[in-house]
Amino acid sequence: MLKLYKYRPLSELLFKELKYSELYFSSYFELNDPLDLSARLNFKPVNRDQLRYLVYFLIKNSINFSFLNGSKTEKKYIQEMVKLANDEETKNKICDYLYDCLKKLDLEFIPQNIIEQKIEEVSGVFQVEFRLSDFKDELQRITKVFFESSYVSCFSETYSDFLMWSHYASKHTGVCLEFSLKHKNQFPYIKFTERKIDQKKFLEKYSEWEIEGGSFWDKISKIEYHETPPTISFYDFSPVFENENDCDLMGLSKSRWHGYADELRKSFSIKTLPWQYEKEWRAIEISFDDIKEPEERIRHYPIEALTAIYFGIRTPNKVKVRINKILKPKNMDIQFFDCHLSDSRFLDFIEWQYEEFQ
Repeated sequence: MLKLYKYRPLSELLFKELKYSELYFSSYFELNDPLDLSARLNFKPVNRDQLRYLVYFLIKNSINFSFLNGSKTEKKYIQEMVKLANDEETKNKICDYLYDCLKKLDLEFIPQNIIEQKIEEVSGVFQVEFRLSDFKDELQRITKVFFESSYVSCFSETYSDFLMWSHYASKHTGVCLEFSLKHKNQFPYIKFTERKIDQKKFLEKYSEWEIEGGSFWDKISKIEYHETPPTISFYDFSPVFENENDCDLMGLSKSRWHGYADELRKSFSIKTLPWQYEKEWRAIEISFDDIKEPEERIRHYPIEALTAIYFGIRTPNKVKVRINKILKPKNMDIQFFDCHLSDSRFLDFIEWQYEEFQ
């Protein structure tokens, strides 16, 4: 049985989370690693045909039909781009030229700055003016849409790492939650239905409401630690970029989009080597929809999954008592442990008894 641990800082929010069995899913902007929940676009093509999408992308983002009523220069530029869009021979030559240039680089990863340099070369060779500023703006936009609207809740394989307590449990004043997972690589959640409006029951001085609920298990991923950050192929993700307003894509309701979500989940399960000491696992919610508000990123877990609470070296006694009062009525089997310093980086814990602090 896998046991995972979640460090939590000391705040009033902690007591609410424990009272209502809440797990918060953080956004890209709330994580302390700027490379987290992001993926660098890799512009290395597998073959020449993939570059046809890059050329199409360049033409599409160089044409702004809102300028049709603008200057003669702007109108002429749009006409030239439309002409290029219909010129298969020239587009094929551009693809051949780009492919040969990129192949000579002999790189496994071709970042955006290098592809921009090669696009500038193409502009000179073929006397075609691609608007790199619009290209860069669109890349930034789609990256934000597809790589920054997913969320994670982070766990660790260890509850006794001194640095983890320092970084994630407000300098040892917080707690660490132990979850016991009885299905391999799956984390349990509770799903509640909304209570239906019932004016008759509302007017009664005392009434019982019916709220249906259930549980489900969802994938939790073990983090892999690599020397370099993860990458996503610009060409492989082209169907996603071209269908961003498809409601099936946003809701991931059709199986044809599931592979892209899995690819992102795999990418978001990779971190660089300096983070290896965290021994992290994470629950990942992939979304291609609009960015969710914090209150929309809360999940609830069954209290049966929470099996222990570890208190930090500096956790106040009154906090320990308060947490005990919250959790014991919910699950009498939850254990509590108190921290003691050891001679190593890893801390020692002994069982904590509520009676000692009454």
